[in-house]
Amino acid sequence: MENRKENICSCGADKNKIVFSCSGASDVGMISDLVARRLLAEGKRKMNCMSVVGADIKKSIEKFKTKDVLVIDGCPVSCGKRILENHNSKNYKHLVVTEQGFKKGKSPADTNNTQKVYDEAIKMSSKES
Repeated sequence: MENRKENICSCGADKNKIVFSCSGASDVGMISDLVARRLLAEGKRKMNCMSVVGADIKKSIEKFKTKDVLVIDGCPVSCGKRILENHNSKNYKHLVVTEQGFKKGKSPADTNNTQKVYDEAIKMSSKES
């Protein structure tokens, strides 16, 4: 595991715009996670932990429902989307990495691939909910 040389926090991010990502074990899950972390690092969105929703932390879930939410899922199983919908969240943008032309197991989380998904996330972020 590589050592992180920088601490990334949500200090500069717009607190009304949040991102949840798949952080699955596959390459497309890794792309999802890297894109969400870049959105955070660049102050575009505050990254939140999907596990908080899965763990049914009601106070946080209710707060998330008032935000501009982007969910980035790696594959069509759409775990992130399903977790939100299981908690009656319906107002969010949803980006699926495999719908951007990537194939699970054949899409390395390299600079070119993450850039393409990042560009789509930025495009989706500029659209009204």
